[in-house]
Amino acid sequence: MNARHGLKSRSAPPPPTVLVLGGGLAGIAASVRLAKSGIQVHLIETRKRLGGRATSFPDPTTGQTLDNCQHVLMGCCTNLLDLYRHLGVTDHITWHKRLHFAAIHHKGHRRPILDTLEADDLPAPMHMTGALMAFKSLKLNEKFAIARAMLAMMRLGRDRRAKLHNRSFLQWLLDHHQPQGAISKFWQVIIVSALNEQLDHAAADYAIQVFQDGFLANEDAYLMGLPNTPLVDLYDHAAQVICDGGGEVSFGVAAERLLLEENRITGVRTTDGQTLHADHYLSALPFDRLAKICDVNLLKADPRLRRLDRFTASPILGIHLWFKSDGSRAVMDLPHLVLIDSPLQWIFNKGIRHDEGSGMTRERTEAPFTQAGGTVQHLHGVISAAQDWINEPAGEIIDLATREVRLALPAARDAVLACARVMKEKRATFSCRPGIDPLRPRAAGPIENLFLAGDWCRSGWPATMEGAVRSGYLAATAVLRRGRVHSTDTVDLIADLPRRPLYRLFAATR
Repeated sequence: MNARHGLKSRSAPPPPTVLVLGGGLAGIAASVRLAKSGIQVHLIETRKRLGGRATSFPDPTTGQTLDNCQHVLMGCCTNLLDLYRHLGVTDHITWHKRLHFAAIHHKGHRRPILDTLEADDLPAPMHMTGALMAFKSLKLNEKFAIARAMLAMMRLGRDRRAKLHNRSFLQWLLDHHQPQGAISKFWQVIIVSALNEQLDHAAADYAIQVFQDGFLANEDAYLMGLPNTPLVDLYDHAAQVICDGGGEVSFGVAAERLLLEENRITGVRTTDGQTLHADHYLSALPFDRLAKICDVNLLKADPRLRRLDRFTASPILGIHLWFKSDGSRAVMDLPHLVLIDSPLQWIFNKGIRHDEGSGMTRERTEAPFTQAGGTVQHLHGVISAAQDWINEPAGEIIDLATREVRLALPAARDAVLACARVMKEKRATFSCRPGIDPLRPRAAGPIENLFLAGDWCRSGWPATMEGAVRSGYLAATAVLRRGRVHSTDTVDLIADLPRRPLYRLFAATR
């Protein structure tokens, strides 16, 4: 009996159940937020591990666990970092304040020109000025042109930036009188890696956002975080978080069809003949995969799903290289290297070991890897926006990467390429081309119990890990609100890093 009102107490209705399709970053983020809000989640994933495209695989050639491609986060990725805190893996991220660059095709120089970008003690947005002015790869007129463009970006703010969405970033740079050297040695180096798209195919507002949020507004935004463990180790704990909340994770289960009746999803038929049921359904599938499980009636009922065929993908190549050198000398001492004006954009140092005679088999070699003695160093090269290379044979891609590595790292010129492996992600991200934003769907739509997440959905960010996590958080919050579930976590997204007063002053200037 209720002591105050003399009424029988009523037990609260059970919280709704949610079936999440896809165990990539968006699906993980949505599932973790829902689980921590008391929702019973059933997450299904086609693969045998969580992480989606941000994953690893056991390599029989080397016996190592290899990432399909190196993933990089920045200090401005506040929601991704929040997810890592919930997963308890923040100590698996190593932060770098100094970013290393190498110009390897500079005329008259056999050795690369090395540069660094590191913030000084000046407040944002002045914190990178000294490093930019000291950049040896850029001419003085190129540095001043870059500074003028940065000032123009700050003055745009967010609202005026959004109005540039239908223009390419290359056109914006040309309109702001950027010399070709500044474009090829600075703007392209940053944006191709950040957006996985070429300058003439990247929407101007997305590219400008990279600089506003990542380099200008806060002095900690540019800090670069690299996982110091295989990617799968970052996301394995998500399954435990879901199960601790009373949920379930199923691997090797693929959705075949979303079932619709009277404007509600009533189930998901899987490829193994099951039909899974829940109160709500949250798709965190890539746009092309989602399109395959929607029938004609569902497409008619939900305009968000009728636009899936208008998205296109942009590929990324990851090239794992093992160099063997005599003695104990490492081929690469730096933790990473950004290559300027090169088809290979990044080289990451994945560690060394001293070889005492390995029985490893080889995918590609220049000399026997099994020869005893010496040092073996594992490097990971990345080619973003790899449309020109994705369909080339692995051998040609390895030859390209090896040549560029040896130009960038003189110590590699006398080392033997002992082993190599090429990883192709043909549909790594959606293409953030001009005009795509209106097509990006919101989490909730006319189907009252169907929610969408994924880096291609409307998150306020382009195709990044941060964008994927934001979409997952937004979809989870939409489920909670539509299901009228009380949760202490009422915030849609984790706040961005604060914009410093001097930046706000520049941004207010017209």
